[in-house]
Amino acid sequence: MLLRNDLLHYTHPSPRTVRVLWIAPEQSHAYVFDVAARSADVELVTLPALHADIHAGHARVLAADPYLMVVSQELLPPKHLQLRARAWQIVEALVALEPGIYEARQRGQLVAQATATHGVSHPTIYRYLRRYWQRGQTPNALLPDYCNSGGRGKVRQASAGVKRGRPRKSGADDGPGVNADEEIRRTFRVAIAHYAAGHAKFSRLGAYQQMLADFFCERRIDADSGRVLAMSGAQPDALPTFGQFNYWLDHDDDRPPEVARRSAAASARGLQAAGASGFGDDAQPQAIVPAALPGRPGAGFYLDVVRAEVQLVSRADRQQAIGRPLVYVAVDTFSGMVAGVYIGLGAPSWQHAMLALANCGADKQRYSQRHGRAIEAGQWPCRHLPETLYTNAALNGGAQCDTLLNNFNLRCVDAGDGPAAWKAVLEKRFLLLAAGEAGAPCRLDGVLDLDQFTRIVIDAILYHNNSRHAGNAAPRELWEWGVAQRGGSLKTYPEQLLRCSLMPATQATVTGDGIVLFDSVYTCARAINERWFERARLRGQWQVRVAYDPADMDMIYLLDAGAPMQFHACHMADSSSAQRHLAAAEIACLPQAIPAISALPLRSTTHAVASFAN
Repeated sequence: MLLRNDLLHYTHPSPRTVRVLWIAPEQSHAYVFDVAARSADVELVTLPALHADIHAGHARVLAADPYLMVVSQELLPPKHLQLRARAWQIVEALVALEPGIYEARQRGQLVAQATATHGVSHPTIYRYLRRYWQRGQTPNALLPDYCNSGGRGKVRQASAGVKRGRPRKSGADDGPGVNADEEIRRTFRVAIAHYAAGHAKFSRLGAYQQMLADFFCERRIDADSGRVLAMSGAQPDALPTFGQFNYWLDHDDDRPPEVARRSAAASARGLQAAGASGFGDDAQPQAIVPAALPGRPGAGFYLDVVRAEVQLVSRADRQQAIGRPLVYVAVDTFSGMVAGVYIGLGAPSWQHAMLALANCGADKQRYSQRHGRAIEAGQWPCRHLPETLYTNAALNGGAQCDTLLNNFNLRCVDAGDGPAAWKAVLEKRFLLLAAGEAGAPCRLDGVLDLDQFTRIVIDAILYHNNSRHAGNAAPRELWEWGVAQRGGSLKTYPEQLLRCSLMPATQATVTGDGIVLFDSVYTCARAINERWFERARLRGQWQVRVAYDPADMDMIYLLDAGAPMQFHACHMADSSSAQRHLAAAEIACLPQAIPAISALPLRSTTHAVASFAN
């Protein structure tokens, strides 16, 4: 289906490229704009006609948008910011008047009013409108074109006491046993999700035995060093039985789809107790989607953050704790579907929250596969940005919200509580805390690493997105219905462009050994070609600005003030191989030493984000 801002390239009857500016809610017609036009004239076309052109091969939807202006805010000169702000002040009210601004007669009247209000000529306003429609309908489209003047050789743009149940069959020697309280049941859910995804030859007995070895032993984490100190195993009287494990696994009915029920009778009891889940079961009741449901997909995402009460361990040293993870989640306010997620460490951060927003536009099948969780594309279909981003009070973007507005025309609004149904699913696995809470020791501490935790979070999100409650439609079904009926305003951007643009940025140091960031050394094609490392040895070190993902430091991206739309991929050098596949928090726990580099082979390529490869 066609979406707002899509580019259609026609080859018949004559070559031209048009942008879809607006689609009627009833999907009957749309307004398009020829990106090569010298005027601000907009065309009214029927939506079926556009689809017919595509099916006939006369037009195709372009995967990349070469006209989109996405730049780093801090790389822009103050003069450019002033000119953009002035132009946006003039056209902001005009472009909000949809669809009136697209009709020639009303547009003329509106422009005349704006001319009198702002004291500028009408050709200037029409030029602003033309640039806005041509370059992706964001405030950055109004930046001046000084990059086209002079500068030969420069790159242009760029969760007592009495035992329940029957006595143990083994007799009284092992004691009465332990009640499966909520903490133990939570451990069951974590264990089953962990072992089902991580072991191809999964068995319940194997998962149960491994769970006892991993989670039911005396363990503590030293507060000063963060070291995981394992003590003796738990007494048999304190261990849950295999029967309890099986019973609660089927009773709670939120298993991963790989874990089958033990019997048809258990399946019937579970469905009666829990209702149809919509995730992993074949027989499902017909969901009813109310046509009068207000809103539409992507009108707003609520960006939330919670802390999981579990201490993760480093993938490089599993006896070293790295802290409690923060789960940043973006939820569609219309359907309740989780549209994006990011797992971070440390204090709540707007920069980390932006990576959850970037994940909203990512290929979820590839993202899940990268964390060891194979899914079908239809299980998590969202690859869009919202029109408005509502944020939790713990996240204060402040002036940084301007970047979202100017690059993607995405407004940020501080809000109270948003959709929270997803929390109930995740809280069945991990106790959730407010983002600023420290938490207390728990049974799950010191076992899971960042990848394993992320995989369990993905399972919880998939369960939530695909589950039906009380016969209502699942969030994914609501989303798909809404996209088909009211999805004309959804916005999509290239995944690599979103990711690189929304990553946190910091200063790295160019040394004679390589580009150094957080005690890791990187190299890139540009540095090799321009002999940066030789220059650093002769003339001294200097700093460059880079973007990076704190959860995956294998690659960083060099920002180029002369080419804002281009990112230079820097790969980790061989001398830093011990830091590969680690997060910044894990690297910080390693010995702080950078060995000398005898040679820096060419391992990276400089490329525009439009050709970025996963």
